[in-house]
Amino acid sequence: MNSALLLADAGNVGLILCAAIDTTAVTAYAVRARGGHGKWWKTPVGVHLMAFMIAFAVVLDEGAFAIIARWLRVPLPGWFPWVQTVSFVALVPPVLAWRLVLILRPPKG
Repeated sequence: MNSALLLADAGNVGLILCAAIDTTAVTAYAVRARGGHGKWWKTPVGVHLMAFMIAFAVVLDEGAFAIIARWLRVPLPGWFPWVQTVSFVALVPPVLAWRLVLILRPPKG
């Protein structure tokens, strides 16, 4: 057994697992519609948490989809890497910057 392939497969399985967990977390947070202070959308931190989870769920789900498609030998369309890149660039840096702002200047109340 090639240890590099074993590690790559373990990483792929880990990414797929993270995608499933994060997508489930987004769904549960939306359906349960509550945070520590009531409805998640009524606080800046609650809205940030939802946006943060959605951003990572989208990026992880796209990665998981690509991995599973490769395992099944289903060719990905030529535009798919562009979607992945745009999703990452448009979603992840803004929510990370938002998190930094919340850390450096926490909301009052």
